[in-house]
Amino acid sequence: MRKIWFALFTAGALFAEDKLVHSHDAIRQYSMHGNFQKGIATKEMGAKEFEVWRASIAVGSKTPRHVHESEEVFIVLKGKIRAIVGDQEIDCEAPATLICPANVPHQLINIGDEPTDQILVLGIDSKISDANGQEMKLPWR
Repeated sequence: MRKIWFALFTAGALFAEDKLVHSHDAIRQYSMHGNFQKGIATKEMGAKEFEVWRASIAVGSKTPRHVHESEEVFIVLKGKIRAIVGDQEIDCEAPATLICPANVPHQLINIGDEPTDQILVLGIDSKISDANGQEMKLPWR
């Protein structure tokens, strides 16, 4: 019985890895101005509603000020950031969650002494614009 269960579990795991489970080791990392991103759940991987990204901001670096059509959630796992959301400045240190409303300009700045580690969640295909309203050309999109 144990051998049958092992065989079924192993076959199920292989099927799951093909369709539902994606190793982060094989995912390409993108970088731009001290920001590093890796899509860990994207439309190309089969996500239907949300994109999920693993991101890091180098010490002293920042994201460009930008706007999303959808809400964006930042889960800060490591480090200290200053978030400029609309006209508010908010400092937060890991572990913390920051929720940016849709269509509100925002920017993250690493104000700590180590690279940040965060998870980003936003709507699939949400348009991303710069502070002037121009659609941003990002290497990961």
